[in-house]
Amino acid sequence: MESLVDFIRLLSQHGRLATANQLIAIAGLELEISDVNTEYQQLIEDEKYQDILLIQGELDSYFYSDRYIVNSYAQQWLGVNEDKLNATMAEYIRRYSALGELVPEDNFIHAPYNLAQADLKTLPQQFIAIAEFADIGYQQGDNGIGHYFSTESIKPSYAKVLANHDPFEWSV
Repeated sequence: MESLVDFIRLLSQHGRLATANQLIAIAGLELEISDVNTEYQQLIEDEKYQDILLIQGELDSYFYSDRYIVNSYAQQWLGVNEDKLNATMAEYIRRYSALGELVPEDNFIHAPYNLAQADLKTLPQQFIAIAEFADIGYQQGDNGIGHYFSTESIKPSYAKVLANHDPFEWSV
């Protein structure tokens, strides 16, 4: 397992998580890991490997380094890569709304989402069409930038204010 650590860190630097089998293939090793959890526990007993984390998906376990990736990103990456795009996005929006913040729609053109501009245009309708995402709202600011929020935390009228707020309005 130690021979895979450099590959885990390299992929993490580029915003990627990987399974043990993917790492073995990338490394070009003839290595078989029968129990990923046991191998992982043995690996992190050594202090120099404690940045390596294991996250469990529905089908597989994924490795990443917390030197380069935070847990919230890893959770989002996992959701997107397990075809739970809308649910992952909704959770992200709800988390920021609970903090009183809107999520600019262009956040979703970046990793781990990597949506195209054309996909951004259809997102508000996708959220409206699915009952479990009924709390996800969309507010376009006067500047044309769209923002998402959860009505569980932010009222639509306040979202309109936030979407049009200029943080530098009182700057001199």
